[in-house]
Amino acid sequence: MIPKRLRVPVEDLRFGALKLTGDTARYVARVHRLSAGDRLVVFDPAAVVEADAEIVRVGRDEVDLRAEAPRPATTRPRRGVTLIQGIGKGDKMDAVVRDATELGATRIVPALAERSVARPIGAGRADRWRRIAVEAARQCGRGDAPLIEPPMPFGEAFCRFAPAAALGGAGLCLDPSSSAPIGRAFRRLGQDAEAVFAVGPEGGFAEVELEQAVQAGFERVTLGALVLRTETVCAAVLGALLALEHDATRAGA
Repeated sequence: MIPKRLRVPVEDLRFGALKLTGDTARYVARVHRLSAGDRLVVFDPAAVVEADAEIVRVGRDEVDLRAEAPRPATTRPRRGVTLIQGIGKGDKMDAVVRDATELGATRIVPALAERSVARPIGAGRADRWRRIAVEAARQCGRGDAPLIEPPMPFGEAFCRFAPAAALGGAGLCLDPSSSAPIGRAFRRLGQDAEAVFAVGPEGGFAEVELEQAVQAGFERVTLGALVLRTETVCAAVLGALLALEHDATRAGA
């Protein structure tokens, strides 16, 4: 089996000369020990394009490349998936961003809840989440990365990102007290239609937030009898959706 080429993210991907610097250059030259003449794939997650490239020179802290003509990224999510995630304490949001990226989220909305126990969010943490998303995209083979929205209250997020139900989209609010199984909602989801998931923080949603979700058109659904940690719900929900989509694709092939 021919090993897959190394993939690295770049900004403003274009035909011709490119320069890798900083952590990306060190990753290529020191971790993978590539040298002049070796080939790799560069991708621009913002523009959703990629290109084959050849290393021209490896310097102390930079790597010069020559990129071929960019092409549309070959691997990207087939549907729009927004995750509205209650911000947890510590580094829980880091894990959520990583998992959501690997499992096909196209937008992540860090949400401030009435019961949130997380400290105030500064620009540094938001930038960190963006870097984590790009690195997770590189690792899993995506040619894009999810958009990371600025933190906002759940009420605002429900209004701004409610899906277009008329187009087959669905907004699902994960609520352990609900009796509506999420699987039923998945089966009603239109092919390639937008899906929006809302997950509360450690303390769960306040009743007023659940009411705001319903008013915005979200359905309260449950994963079952088990109550999952806030940082686990994302992987469970998006993993299930990804598996169902894969099964449907194979069945239609």
